[in-house]
Amino acid sequence: MPWYIPHVPEGIKKRVCIYLLQRYLGQFFEEKLTLDQLSVDLYNGTGTVEDVSLDVQALNELGEKQNWPMEFVDGYLEKLSINVPWTSLLKESSFVEVKGLKLTVQPKQRTENGILVA
Repeated sequence: MPWYIPHVPEGIKKRVCIYLLQRYLGQFFEEKLTLDQLSVDLYNGTGTVEDVSLDVQALNELGEKQNWPMEFVDGYLEKLSINVPWTSLLKESSFVEVKGLKLTVQPKQRTENGILVA
């Protein structure tokens, strides 16, 4: 029950969650998250973010570092759900569920001997 603080308004709890999501995953979001996109139940350890457009430039930068043979053209996330078992955090696993992930990719264009190759 570390997050259960009954006198803290729901809006403040949501803002804290949005801050954490932006801090750790925000680089992959095209726009900042809004309160409307987020639903949380911190007491039960659940949270959901909906309707997120992905930043393909950030994904492509990651792909470049990892030497992926493709590039992202478009990306959208319908729903991301997180479940954290606060009462048994060291005994049980946390879960992340992704629904409606839509990615458009294409082969990365590169040059070999001055010739453009896909």
